[in-house]
Amino acid sequence: MADTLYRVQEFPEVFADACLRDSSGTIKFLSVYGRDGSLMQFQAAMQLGHKEGGVSRFHLVADGERHAVEVGSTDGLTTFSGRMPRQNVFGPLSQVWMYDKAFNTLDRPNRIGWAMHRACPGQDPQDRLGGLLDQAWELTRQLSPVALLDAWRPVLQQWCMDKLAYQRLGDALYPPLGQVDAMRVSISDHFLRFVSEQVRLRVFVL
Repeated sequence: MADTLYRVQEFPEVFADACLRDSSGTIKFLSVYGRDGSLMQFQAAMQLGHKEGGVSRFHLVADGERHAVEVGSTDGLTTFSGRMPRQNVFGPLSQVWMYDKAFNTLDRPNRIGWAMHRACPGQDPQDRLGGLLDQAWELTRQLSPVALLDAWRPVLQQWCMDKLAYQRLGDALYPPLGQVDAMRVSISDHFLRFVSEQVRLRVFVL
């Protein structure tokens, strides 16, 4: 379990250790802990939505800060659960992961996928980004229809960040909470033309 836990304000017996939101504040990834009954109540409220007596928004609270999370449509979320070892200081707990289905599937026709990375507690931002970029590079090689050499990585990843072919999830308004990061990777024809040009100019040596 992570060092920092965020209490779900509307469901005091449910705690989160990681949450990712898109630019509208809607859940893309959420990891929560609690007793089975509390987790079931929380999930049911998310599925019902505000109009049917559920919730369309909840808040994660820790260290005096309060973070709003929009539920959106739960149809696009995959849910996976597991039980914590019985020998822990919190007693019998379960963990539930909810995440966008796109995180688990490569869109090969459009050459789009998501890279994910869990940082170590206390890891500095630069090393944390480095771990995410390692995953993004492996995904870039999977999605690219042409072979990419590791020696080309610094130039290609800088190009991807400059051209928004790499888009890290989270911003100043909705930053990542916890140690999980995600990055959208999109390999366009523009990327392939750039690779071909660098080979032609002998910037990239085969």
